[in-house]
Amino acid sequence: MQYFDVVISFAALALLCLFLVRRCGLHPSLAPLAALCGTMLWFCAGGMLGILRPMGWAYFVLAAGLGVWGLAGLRRQRRDLVSPGLCLFFGLGAVFLVYLAVRQPVVSVWDEMSFWGTAAKITKLDDTLYTTSALSGIWEWTATQKPGMIVLGYWMQFFGAGFAAWKLYLAYDLLLFACFAAIVGALEWRGWKAWVPVALAAFLSPWFFTVYQRETTLRPVYMDSYGDIPAGVLAAGAVAFWLCLRRSGRRGLWGVPVVLAAAAMVKDNTLPIALMALGLVAADALLFGLPGEEPANKPKQYARRLGFCVLAASGPAIAYVSWSLHAAAAVAARAATGGMGSTSLSLGTVLRYGFGTLLAPGSLPAGVADQYGAKFAQVAADMKSAFFSASLTMAGPCVTALALIVCVFGAAVLFGRRGSRLRAAVLGACTVAGFFAYYLVILFSYVFIFKDFQAAGLDSYNRYIYPYLLFAFLVGLALLADAADASRRFAPANGAVLALSGVMLWRFSSLLLPQFTVLGYPEPYFEQQKQSAAVADAVIASVPENARVFYVYQGDNGEHWFAQSYNLLPVLLDSSGTVDEEKGWSGGGGGTFGLPELANGDLYYHAYTVEQLSSYLAESGCTHMLVEQSDDIFAESYGELFSDGLAAAEDGPALYAVDASGDAARMTLVEWEVQL
Repeated sequence: MQYFDVVISFAALALLCLFLVRRCGLHPSLAPLAALCGTMLWFCAGGMLGILRPMGWAYFVLAAGLGVWGLAGLRRQRRDLVSPGLCLFFGLGAVFLVYLAVRQPVVSVWDEMSFWGTAAKITKLDDTLYTTSALSGIWEWTATQKPGMIVLGYWMQFFGAGFAAWKLYLAYDLLLFACFAAIVGALEWRGWKAWVPVALAAFLSPWFFTVYQRETTLRPVYMDSYGDIPAGVLAAGAVAFWLCLRRSGRRGLWGVPVVLAAAAMVKDNTLPIALMALGLVAADALLFGLPGEEPANKPKQYARRLGFCVLAASGPAIAYVSWSLHAAAAVAARAATGGMGSTSLSLGTVLRYGFGTLLAPGSLPAGVADQYGAKFAQVAADMKSAFFSASLTMAGPCVTALALIVCVFGAAVLFGRRGSRLRAAVLGACTVAGFFAYYLVILFSYVFIFKDFQAAGLDSYNRYIYPYLLFAFLVGLALLADAADASRRFAPANGAVLALSGVMLWRFSSLLLPQFTVLGYPEPYFEQQKQSAAVADAVIASVPENARVFYVYQGDNGEHWFAQSYNLLPVLLDSSGTVDEEKGWSGGGGGTFGLPELANGDLYYHAYTVEQLSSYLAESGCTHMLVEQSDDIFAESYGELFSDGLAAAEDGPALYAVDASGDAARMTLVEWEVQL
């Protein structure tokens, strides 16, 4: 396993931080966040322009050059180069680098294999953004999610020969730690009674707002490549970045649009959270001024404030427009080659239909009210019930979690300095009001974007809610940290921070057993995925590079197909979503297969006659068939097509070469060895 690529990326980041502090005057606690967000945007630009690899080389050369410039003239002792936040970032980063390198976890969760891990692996293996990579040929999600977190994983293992999931996790963790450093902000070493509990509360917050029952604690928060947690934390990091600039009076206003742009590139359906962060920064700047603002005439002051707000908004605006243009081109290219293209309503249409249904049903186009009206009412009622009853966090349902967040903002108002109390009150009110606006966005998504069965069950409801709860809590924590101070005058604020972190630690320890955390996740949790990976490695070693594999796993509900579609890359697994009613194709590779008369009622049962299966294999371009798990139905249905009558598949996974040159496809057993 290679480690030098991670070390090089970590060193490049350290050099960039040194440059930002010494040459740009940025506060040390903010340097990691600015550097990582700039890194994310740099690689996003390279990916969208189709020059990802050259931009990567340019990045590391530039980082080395800027780092040398930052080192030039550095005296032996420079206390102004370090801060509690900076040391927190590099300390946690080094510990997790060593831990993950030793532990080497693998992707193991559904959506990691259906998008987050697969997209990252495609980008790394092909040195091309997943939206345009040839390896994305069987996927339809290529333009549905934004690339910020994906390219951050690419940066972390840029110099590596292959892809490793643990390096992806490390990149995500570094981004979270950079946000925690910004939340610690301008607190100084002498204020350890404040910054230590602030850091602890920030570190525990991803668990606190995602784990809600003991039986659902199998959530590897810091070994997870989903974008939900980073979306909420990074948006809060943008606000904390601004608050630290205000408190310290240091230079760095240019960093605000950079961090906000990065927050807008994390995940498509959490863009409203990034916009909420922008709103908080803009409101604070307009009402309370800019850092180091000198007395001047009012028109000039407000002109400067308005100019900064426009600058801050330019970051997410440019990011949104750039990605929209790239995604539109990717969708058009996919549609031109026979893909589905875009199948969802546009954002503008969703908002128009949503507010029209809510406020003025008569203004909607003909048929819209009839199509969505009943669904809207049902989802609204279900979400209202869930708001008060569904346990989503360690604090309980949304209503209690929101009450906790209000208390955090209240403590910041009560214990803040005289000049900051009104600011905390305004930001708190806007944040809480923003939650209900975000709640409407989720409601509209369930009604106008998601499928009926997803809306009926409020699928992934917790994953849509907790990013904003994380965001709101961490913004309140940053304000409380700003109120805390080492002096006795502000001892109550220190006590509030200590009490908050103590309650979170108590709740954490009472709900999470040590083996269910990053501190000691059980090895059996990864066992199935590692066995699947071993089978995939054997397939890769036994087939040519341009192979396309038809996949059989009798009784599969889709999970094994997604797992092997990830594991087999760069070998392509045949799409399980292929449908051609005229020819009788109804599934492609993946799922459960058998003759129509043997259908067992399985939701994923694909009924093929022998002739239809032979026709599909011949016309789809499949060169091999992997039978990872067979059963009597499959053997009875298609055993005549296999050279050994599927005897090898009775004892475990079996690999067959597809010969489609005759009237019917024939499968010949391939000699291979699986290292389980």
